[in-house]
Amino acid sequence: MGTVSSGGEVKVIAGSTGTREAAHRGVSPRLLAAAEFYKANFAWDIQIQDNSLLLCLTGGMAAVSVPFRGGEHLFASTGAVPRGPLILVPGAPFRAYALVESDDCVVSDAELPKGVLFHRSPTRALLPPTVTPRGAVQWLREPSPKDRWLPVASGVIAALTHPQRRLYHHPVVRTARGGIS
Repeated sequence: MGTVSSGGEVKVIAGSTGTREAAHRGVSPRLLAAAEFYKANFAWDIQIQDNSLLLCLTGGMAAVSVPFRGGEHLFASTGAVPRGPLILVPGAPFRAYALVESDDCVVSDAELPKGVLFHRSPTRALLPPTVTPRGAVQWLREPSPKDRWLPVASGVIAALTHPQRRLYHHPVVRTARGGIS
């Protein structure tokens, strides 16, 4: 596992990087407060664009996303639920994003299981409290300032590629005086 190691800066696109000045330019105080929280507690590079809070996937940080349908996502159904933050992003379909340490993972899109996407630098991911036309971006599992370690991308992708198989328990066959009972 790797730790979040980006520089942690807040940028207001098409505006100022100063939070006071940004507040005067019509940027939501809620977005500004969230951006400052993520920057201070996780050293994440954050951008505010229009009414969206964006996490810049740089500095060794990446994301793996899977479709989210009917309250179920591929991480859970394959037994590959990673430790670390999980984000639900509304869309068509909704997607669950696992924040991961990129660990220099090199994998082609063709090698990924159906529906799985690997988001690398310089991608940006939406963060709460962003609201899209399809709904609010939400944490499925919030990040913790006490546990900033992220799962490694290669491990999460391997778990999705080779899901845990169910073990079936069969009754034990014991021999009784040399025979099978």
